[in-house]
Amino acid sequence: MTLDRAKNRDIFIIKKIKQEPKMKKRLQDLGLTKGAKVKVLSNDTSGSFILNVRGSRVVLGKVITESIFVETIDNTDNNYKDISSAC
Repeated sequence: MTLDRAKNRDIFIIKKIKQEPKMKKRLQDLGLTKGAKVKVLSNDTSGSFILNVRGSRVVLGKVITESIFVETIDNTDNNYKDISSAC
């Protein structure tokens, strides 16, 4: 699944980012790397996404989120409560 299909408050693990090298590097600099936990804070209908990544808020457009492949994780899992409480 790609991140653009995410709903508010969903938590994911990034599996793969398909972008040109320059954009991929920029996303990595923002903390969006393979294995990173991401919580969707807001999925605005206008196409912008506000995410919690490694304790920071990141805003991405829909086009970028279409290229980020993620895997849903169980929001009730105790191992991932740290990202939920940071929001």
